[in-house]
Amino acid sequence: MSLFVGLIQKYKTEIRFLIVGAWNTLFGIIVFILLLNFLERVLINERLIYLLSIFLSHFIAVLNAYIFHKFFTFQTKEKGIAALHEFLRFSSSYLITLILNFVFISFMVEFLEIQPEFSGAISIPICVVITYFLLSKYSFKKAVKEQ
Repeated sequence: MSLFVGLIQKYKTEIRFLIVGAWNTLFGIIVFILLLNFLERVLINERLIYLLSIFLSHFIAVLNAYIFHKFFTFQTKEKGIAALHEFLRFSSSYLITLILNFVFISFMVEFLEIQPEFSGAISIPICVVITYFLLSKYSFKKAVKEQ
């Protein structure tokens, strides 16, 4: 039992990241599907529908992720201008995953002819792994070093 507790203590940031990542992945998928269904009712162009759904769901999920990662995963104390810089680093990390998400989903929809819902479900976990490395090595690097 103490080995288990020791592992939890040693990897507490990674465990919190996985919890927030799981939540944000579910949140992102739900928002993506809701937007996809909504935009299918108001737009005609399929490509525009899923690309807009990716962009909007990504933006909403980034805001959600920043709040949870700042206060739960990395527990940073930055306020004011330091918090703004932290958010800008965080946002730039997510911009990279947004671009990757566009590429992955577009490729799956256009070339592999996979439905956008399934393409998003495949792409999001890949982007989550990439995001961990970006956040821990760049966005919240100072907070990770302090723990």
